[in-house]
Amino acid sequence: MPLSENLINTIMNFYSKRGVGTFFSISFEREQEGKFYFSVEFPEQSLNPSGKIQGGMITSVLDDCTALSVIMTCEGRKFPNTIDFHTTFHRPLDLEPVKVESQIIKLGKNVVSIEGKMLKRDNSLVASCLHTGILFDTYGLKPQKI
Repeated sequence: MPLSENLINTIMNFYSKRGVGTFFSISFEREQEGKFYFSVEFPEQSLNPSGKIQGGMITSVLDDCTALSVIMTCEGRKFPNTIDFHTTFHRPLDLEPVKVESQIIKLGKNVVSIEGKMLKRDNSLVASCLHTGILFDTYGLKPQKI
């Protein structure tokens, strides 16, 4: 079932105003045949002392993009609370825009497994991940006052 633009806008708006969503610049591009595509720009504060994007920052973006894929698939009614996350780093990343691809491997009643990949503009693989989460109710994405 195609995702509604209103649903996507609601989820991305909610995400971008809270927590790490205010730090990273993550944009949803599209969903096609069960694969979710995002574009990402890291802030300069993401650099490690050698001038590359710090691995934890890469992992955090993969965590968020894979989770957003689940939230969109569940039409905003469920989110994955991470119980296991594995990241493999394939090459260093300079401060440059990247793409993230995410695909749900298995969506059960209580547990979800997702695969994510971060790619440079030339499609070279930066990092890949396997993300497992327990599904929790979002209570309809009702924003809480901060």
